[in-house]
Amino acid sequence: MPQKSNPVLTLEELPPAPTGKTGWPWTEATSISSGYVSELPKISIVTPSFNQGSFLEQTIRSVLLQGYPDIEYIIIDGGSTDGSVAVIRKYEPWLASWCSEKDRGQSHAINKGFAKATGQILCWLNSDDYFLPGALLTVGQTLAKGCGHYVLVGHCYRVHEDGTPPVLLKGRYQNRCRLLQFWRGYEMHQPAIFWRREVFEKTGWLDESLHLTMDFDYWVRIARHFDFVNIDRVLACTNYHAAAKTSDNYAGYYRELKKYARRYWPSLWRPQRWWLELSMFRHL
Repeated sequence: MPQKSNPVLTLEELPPAPTGKTGWPWTEATSISSGYVSELPKISIVTPSFNQGSFLEQTIRSVLLQGYPDIEYIIIDGGSTDGSVAVIRKYEPWLASWCSEKDRGQSHAINKGFAKATGQILCWLNSDDYFLPGALLTVGQTLAKGCGHYVLVGHCYRVHEDGTPPVLLKGRYQNRCRLLQFWRGYEMHQPAIFWRREVFEKTGWLDESLHLTMDFDYWVRIARHFDFVNIDRVLACTNYHAAAKTSDNYAGYYRELKKYARRYWPSLWRPQRWWLELSMFRHL
């Protein structure tokens, strides 16, 4: 499907919200002062999608109603059978590109999206997550060319399907060594992380062999070459529900982290390697 531009949208231009849906991003939108427009870089957002139709429309609207002047929104669906494609078609006029076809998993879908992306800033937003108002303006201002920042980390809310109050997940990067010690607490939340194209060109594609920890793997690889700037602002929300990959309270995620932890460590002849071995043994 050909690429097309994505103009700034108003609430009235999009399809009406489903009955009973109110607030952001259903009956509220974000506006940006025209004074910012000429300074803001293009942001490419890739959403991998597979049978998350009950959340997907919220995800899409949270991107389109940012009021950001230069969005390139790409949705890569893995051949959903639950009505997701109907939702995507509903918003097709405002998408840069989309497809629905069988793929090799989430990482492959994201890589397919990145292959289409042309923005100066990149990210992916899963089909059961959503941005908060003004998130992209914060990102565009922080990662604009000449600002000296290349990767951004913000905070995230975990929203529960059963109505439990949201939980604030603070995002914070200290250094690569601390990141490798995931057993001491992992404070990098994927929906609130963005990076410049220079980072992508240096780091490359997601590892498609990883089922759960492709995000951790990517942050560690980025950290070999770039520092992350911490932003004290909640940028996104992640829906915690029974069908989510992390619905086991991240047990599978941490098993995969432990399984592949040593691939990121120094060689056997470096003291830091054995310090990491001892620290992981003590904690796990």
